[in-house]
Amino acid sequence: MTFQERLESFGSSAITTLRPAQVRALDEYDRLRTDHADIGVELPTGAGKTLIALLIADQALEEGRSVAYLTGTKQLAEQAVAQAALLPGLDAAHFSGRNYPAAQLRAYNEAAAVGIMNYWTYFNTRPRVNPADVIIFDDAHLAEQALSGLFTIQIPRGPGGGSALYQAIADLVLQQGRDSYPSLQALRDGTAPWSTPPELVSFVDWDAVASSVIEVVEESEYYAQSDISYPWRAVRPNLRRCGVLVGPNAIEIRPYHVPAQAVPGYAQSRLRVYLSATLGQTGDIQRRLGVRPVVTAVTDADAALTELGRRTFVINPTQDAADSEAAWSFALSQVEAARADRGGRAAWLCASNTEADQVQTKLESEGYTVYRLTSGDDAAVDRWRNEPEAQLVTAGRFDGLDFPDEVCRLVIIPSVPAASTEFERFVVAYLGDASFMRYRIGQRVTQALGRANRTPTDSALYVGLDPAFGPALADASVQQALGRDVRAAVNRALETHGDTWDVVKNVADDFWRTHRAPAPVVLEEPIAAAPGRHRPGRSTAIGARGESAPSEVNAATRLWFADGPRAAVSANDAAETLQTAGEVEHAAFWKYVEAHALFGAGRPADLAAARTALEVAVDAAPETAWFVRLRRTIDALSGNAVRGTFHDALFLSWDEWIREGGGRIQARLARTRPLLEGTHDQRCEALEMLARLCGATGDRPSGPSATDARWVWTTPRKGQRRIWEVKTGGSERVPRDDINQLLGQVQVEEQAHPRSRVVGCLYTALDDIEDDAGRAAQDKIVLFTVPAALSLWDEMAQRFVQYQSASGSGSATERGEARSLVEPRLPAGDWTTELLTARGLAFIGRAEVESLFAR
Repeated sequence: MTFQERLESFGSSAITTLRPAQVRALDEYDRLRTDHADIGVELPTGAGKTLIALLIADQALEEGRSVAYLTGTKQLAEQAVAQAALLPGLDAAHFSGRNYPAAQLRAYNEAAAVGIMNYWTYFNTRPRVNPADVIIFDDAHLAEQALSGLFTIQIPRGPGGGSALYQAIADLVLQQGRDSYPSLQALRDGTAPWSTPPELVSFVDWDAVASSVIEVVEESEYYAQSDISYPWRAVRPNLRRCGVLVGPNAIEIRPYHVPAQAVPGYAQSRLRVYLSATLGQTGDIQRRLGVRPVVTAVTDADAALTELGRRTFVINPTQDAADSEAAWSFALSQVEAARADRGGRAAWLCASNTEADQVQTKLESEGYTVYRLTSGDDAAVDRWRNEPEAQLVTAGRFDGLDFPDEVCRLVIIPSVPAASTEFERFVVAYLGDASFMRYRIGQRVTQALGRANRTPTDSALYVGLDPAFGPALADASVQQALGRDVRAAVNRALETHGDTWDVVKNVADDFWRTHRAPAPVVLEEPIAAAPGRHRPGRSTAIGARGESAPSEVNAATRLWFADGPRAAVSANDAAETLQTAGEVEHAAFWKYVEAHALFGAGRPADLAAARTALEVAVDAAPETAWFVRLRRTIDALSGNAVRGTFHDALFLSWDEWIREGGGRIQARLARTRPLLEGTHDQRCEALEMLARLCGATGDRPSGPSATDARWVWTTPRKGQRRIWEVKTGGSERVPRDDINQLLGQVQVEEQAHPRSRVVGCLYTALDDIEDDAGRAAQDKIVLFTVPAALSLWDEMAQRFVQYQSASGSGSATERGEARSLVEPRLPAGDWTTELLTARGLAFIGRAEVESLFAR
């Protein structure tokens, strides 16, 4: 029986015919299922994946196999149940929350009805639903949150009750050696900037403290009051085999990939089908879910694209931060435009819980009603749908949310969706050549730009606030990962990059004026070329040079099952595949996992083998931050003193800046330097950029009595904060009033951040100070002159430009060579702290800066 015949056999009056793309997908699936147990089906949004899933389910039931149809939300499960009702004879059992009717459970268990539920209902520590023979993953990427939640311990640093446990675990690691973790003390104290990359705890140090970690976890209030006790049952006996990341948001304890084969709901099934509009790299779905290798039944090229209405995308055209006054004001202006457009709601798709917390707080402070979507609970969506002008805030959710018709016309994406977990943030910061993370950007942008475009009559405006959107979306690998249905909208957005907010506002205004009128369909626009010239384009196929995901997942799974020797073999296989593909940093990470697997046996020969694996990874390796870290792990394995450095944070910060700003940074540097001698506001703006040149996080606090500028950075011993007041008055000597004002600002900052070292910096053109002002300033205030700032700018800008130029395309080899060129020209040790430390009555001038860089 063909699938068209199967559909006709229902006698449905509502659904009678399969589209060509559906026929192609089902025929390919039917061909593959005899030889493969994990099959992916990719079709664009609106192509009818739900019907495909129901026909696959009907076929399985007819063969006597039980079926679980899994979705990302309760709402989508209800939609699948409603569509199943249009096929007379296909019985559906809907399970959710406490809804497990015995008769429906029996029908599901006996393969008389398809069980429809969300991922969290099926994948949990105490499932009420038996494992199915056939699992259908709808919006397959959303299964990652449910599956990883079974094996991940997250201990939040901020509100929520986990801070004490976070600090206790950080203290245990710090006892093993501060030099191995330059920012860990500041992370522990809560004084590190939120942009600080996570610290990966060496498996050597983690093994030493694991027993103590078990004690502090199980004795903590957070363990008693939170729900981490559920994944803790799985993690506790495998604690030494986990990867551990300490980030500014949370401590994350988890296997290197999800061991889905340890989950009965997956392991006991016989066939798995993965449905998605953005399946793309099947290796990445395997990597994200920890499943067996997935073969794709239908590729994007096989399906006819569906027109889903008008879609306009605008991005930050400047280098203003996503939370800057300019970017935030633009976002709120669009919220008000949506409100004027029939009282529209807005959805904010944040990359992480920390970002979502910040967005929610800011929106609520502006008087908006906010609903927060959390994992496994989509009740907030229903409440949001029923309240005009409300704001929906999500974290790490770019798929599986449908906002058609008048539900939502405005979707705001605060940051480039590159990293949603501490592990992904670590990869972005340290493993810059890991191509799967660039792929995920394109994938998530495609998903995000489909949330409010579900039908042909839809229209929606999408806003990207992050200044990094332009360079990220222009990347060839990201472009390849974009869906063909959104690529035209993305490329139109790129055309305004480098202009002003006014230009972007004109595009948005045009959308609100015209979005209800029919628009011509433009699915993809080729890059214009000179008449008569053929431009084939650069070949940058993602994953074309070898797929490491099967070996990665095998390594992580075997390590979880305590099979160290075979885990080490698989990790080495992954490393060799990645090394051949040119991903040297990513390859070295799997050599690190190989070493971890070997280390676990604990015999002298195993320790030597672990050390050898790491030595192979760093042999002739480029001098990037990741390889510097690996050398520290070798030191620890060898019993040597760990080599410390104060420059990792600087180069990581520069790498991030280059990813955000690309080629425009040098022009902006040239424009900004004169502002150090400009008006008050211009000097404040220049100080913010000077912070970034020095590897610090700079901002300009808002609100009454706020300081003019603030610098924050980390050292191995303490978080550092510098509070800047800019003075451009006509006095001949620094007056006592200026010092008193800055001392007040320092006191406020000390009260807010008692564990940080806070120093006030008076930015002045003067070189003399009143006697009583000098006595008051001695221990707390740095007297920093304009000539000193100009000199510091020149020294650091010269080194940054050299680093950026030598970094070339950003490969690990180029970045390593660039660091090797620049690092010897930087002052040794913690020079930023040394420079910005109070010196009594002495002013810091050009000579002091030049002396620092001449050493």
